[in-house]
Amino acid sequence: MNYVITIARQFGAAGLPVAEKLAEKLGIEYFNRDLVDRAAEELDIPASEILEEEELKDGSRDSVFEKLFPLGNGPRDRQDKIFAAQSHVIQRLAERGSCIMVGRCADYVLNSHENALHVYLHASLEERVKNCVRYLNMTEGEAEKVIPRAEKARNSYYLHYAGYMQDDPAHKDIIIDSGRFGVEGTAEILEHAVRRFLC
Repeated sequence: MNYVITIARQFGAAGLPVAEKLAEKLGIEYFNRDLVDRAAEELDIPASEILEEEELKDGSRDSVFEKLFPLGNGPRDRQDKIFAAQSHVIQRLAERGSCIMVGRCADYVLNSHENALHVYLHASLEERVKNCVRYLNMTEGEAEKVIPRAEKARNSYYLHYAGYMQDDPAHKDIIIDSGRFGVEGTAEILEHAVRRFLC
């Protein structure tokens, strides 16, 4: 049976690097912003149109930032349509084969999946700043400004669509301090859990 790992994370907790490493260890695919492209296909609109809405509005070097708004910053009805399309994409990909889903309320969308592991990654502010510098090419000052904004946007996104905060333990199977274990160590822990309980 196909299995799926969903990864929700604090901004800067190295969710994508962990997903990449875990996918490599398990020999499966991982999806992150790819879901935007697939949702755009569902809606028959250019992916760039959605992504443009996700750009920061303050002139920051947004090409190096994770986007603050998972569904863009346009009208709510448009965001709702994008979320519905992304949800369909997530469900289809989970049915197609074993995979890892990063963000996008995937734990909520796949809450009835029979063979899923829902993960939440967190880290200290110090570690998240370091990760932003290491993986997103930010300066420390940029990271310190972006982290609280990104967290506010993600929490708002989760509350609106899932009805709970992304770090709610009632909706997670494993919560890991990725700052303590590092990318490799976190991926190893998750690989062991997947092979023990899902494969």
